[in-house]
Amino acid sequence: MRACVVLLALVCATPLIAMADTALAGSDSGLEYQRIEELRAREMADFSAREAVCYQRFAVNDCLKELQSPHRAVLADLRRQETRLHDRERAQLAAEQLQRSEEKALERQQAVEQAAAATTKERSRAPKQAAPAAGAASGAVHPAQTSGPDAAEREAHVKNLAAKQAAAQKKRQEVTERLREKQRAKPVSPLPP
Repeated sequence: MRACVVLLALVCATPLIAMADTALAGSDSGLEYQRIEELRAREMADFSAREAVCYQRFAVNDCLKELQSPHRAVLADLRRQETRLHDRERAQLAAEQLQRSEEKALERQQAVEQAAAATTKERSRAPKQAAPAAGAASGAVHPAQTSGPDAAEREAHVKNLAAKQAAAQKKRQEVTERLREKQRAKPVSPLPP
């Protein structure tokens, strides 16, 4: 009779476990934690009730041994569900952190580009503004005095900046790929209780 009750409890818990797996994919994690805790509390209450019945019998130890195996299986399954939920949350937090890092790097890159563009504009304006003032003061302007960085220097600067930006982008992609590989490669173990 006791074995039938235990098997019935396992059969009833199996659809709940299957529903939990599908529900984990698209539901709020707070609700999932609450559902797992409710199932755990229900299992503990059922086990306590069955355990009390065992203490009324003559062969208490045999009765308790029969109850413990299915009870442990249900609790282990609930722990697995909780671990999967923790792993998904960690992966989501890691992805969000990676995205924030990429956004910050992009903002820094844009700031560097804007600063470089502003510097280039300042350099190109400076000779034009200095030429009339110098010409008015001295009466004649030497071509070497009015020219800022020549075209070759500017082109080298632009190429250098583009190379640095490409290297930074490649580095970000490598880091992103390494994080994804780590997430796929090894499962995260749960924290100790």
